[in-house]
Order: sequence, then C-alpha cells, then structure tokens
Amino acid sequence: MRARTFLVDEGNSERLLRVQANALGATRHMVRRFALNQLQRELSAPLRPKRTPRDLAKLKAAPGGESAFRAGEALSDLFEGVLSGEAISLQGVSQAAAGVLASVGDVGAGQWLATVREHHEGTFQHCMLVTGVAAGFARGAKLSSAQAGALMNAALLHDIGKAVIPRNILDKPGKLTPEEFEAVKLHPVAGYDYLGKHGSVSPVIMDAVRHHHEALDGSGYPDKLKGEEITPLTRILTACDVFAALVETRPYKATRTPEEAVEVLIDMTLTSKVDYGPVRALAGSFGVALPPTMGGLVTKVAGVRPLG
Repeated sequence: MRARTFLVDEGNSERLLRVQANALGATRHMVRRFALNQLQRELSAPLRPKRTPRDLAKLKAAPGGESAFRAGEALSDLFEGVLSGEAISLQGVSQAAAGVLASVGDVGAGQWLATVREHHEGTFQHCMLVTGVAAGFARGAKLSSAQAGALMNAALLHDIGKAVIPRNILDKPGKLTPEEFEAVKLHPVAGYDYLGKHGSVSPVIMDAVRHHHEALDGSGYPDKLKGEEITPLTRILTACDVFAALVETRPYKATRTPEEAVEVLIDMTLTSKVDYGPVRALAGSFGVALPPTMGGLVTKVAGVRPLG
C-alpha cells in the first residue's frame, strides 16, 4: 500500500483536519510548518544508524569498533547539522578522527575497514571508510601530528554535503542519469558552505572538502581546478576517497581488494586524474609497492600491458 501523507494546519481546527485527512486515506499527518524540514530529513540525509543493544555491543566489541562507533556518531551529528543549519561541535569531530587514527594504529587499517564494512552500509559506510583509509595513509606515510590531524579531519568532513542529496540518488543500485549526477555534484560546495557558516575549520581543510573531486587535468568539479591549483592535502584526500569507494561493500557491485583499488588509481594517474605521489604512498600503506617515480611506473606498466 502506498503511503499518503497529509499536511495539517495548527489551531482550533487541527483535530478536524486530521479526521478529514483520515477520511481521505491519510496514513500519516504532518503539521505544515514542520513538514519541509521533516521531509528533507527523511528524503536526503543518511539517517543515524539504528541498532539494537545487541548489534551495538557487537560493533563495540569488534576490532576498532569503539572508535568506529564514535566516528559514526560524529558523522551523524554532521549530517544532521547540515540539514538543520545548526552548528555542531567540531571539537567532537577532531576527537573522533583522532580516535580512528589511534585505533588503526592498534588493529591495522585492513581490520578497521573490515569492521566498518560489517556494521555500516551505503553512503554512511563510504564516509567511514574514507576516514579509515586516511588513517592508514597517515600511518604508512608517517605524517607529522599536524599533517595527520588535518587529513583525518578533512576525511571525516569531506562528504557532509551529501546530507542535502536525496537518498534514492546516493544509494541508487546502478548508473546515475546525467540529472542525478548533477545533483550529486552539489555536495562538495554544500559541505564547504555549511562549514564556512558554522565552523572554525582551517582554510586548508575547507579547501579539501570543496575540491576532493577535482582532477589534475581540469576535468573534475566543482571548480575545474588544474595541476598546481590543487593543494597537497586535497590530492591525498582524493586518492583516499577513490580507494575507499572501490573497497566498500554495496549490494550491486563487487568489493575490490586493495591491490585492485591500486590498479584503478594507477590508471587514473596515467590519465592525469590523480597525483602519483599520494597514490604511491597510499599503495605502500596497504602493502602494495610501486616504483619511486612516475617514469618508473610508466616503464613498469608498459612491460605488463599496453599503454593508451
């Protein structure tokens, strides 16, 4: 049976309006002045995961599970903040990101990602995986405390603009239409704008949130930046984002191994989409050794498969 929602006004006639709506086949009611916000929440943001006490205990008991839970709570707060327009505590975001970094150091990036895949799904899973991949990068590349903190915060914040994208588009089991893809492309600016209004986020992290879908050849979005216009932190975040998308679990696609994800990133490097430096460091963080230079990569690939 198809759900039928009726909007009712407040006041002396509200009860009568509900009775009339029921007579017309209403399955639920909304008070008009609250309806827009409620519908936007239902149709757009990935909702806070609902777990039974047993499921929650299982998550927290899993390797890295406590930090995954804390990061998930911070991420839920972020999505809700974007939708409501209310500011949230960015200190909580930083604490959650630091917890993931420490946890990945304890259990390993691969195990932490496995825990997330088991207990999260859809867009929420992707955002969590990017944070875990970033932690693996920071550990493997031996980033300084300041560099690791910036990357971890950028990873947790990077996709919060997806709160405004309809869920039927975000989690569509198949290729997006051109119109749907245009809707998805709104999320970097939506996240950037929210942080600009409500946070004290550093400019370098703000830049990474806005530009993590840019490409070195200028074919990315939203600003079609090229080459040196793309900052080092953004280049790292882009590589982590692509890697996470490839290793995530979705019902309609195969989950790639880290080695397979690196192969895709190599192709993106050879076509001037992503920077080889971060790709090589990320690959090394997940046990895949690549040549120290781009020239060495070209030579290696040419010896295995034809280029072009």
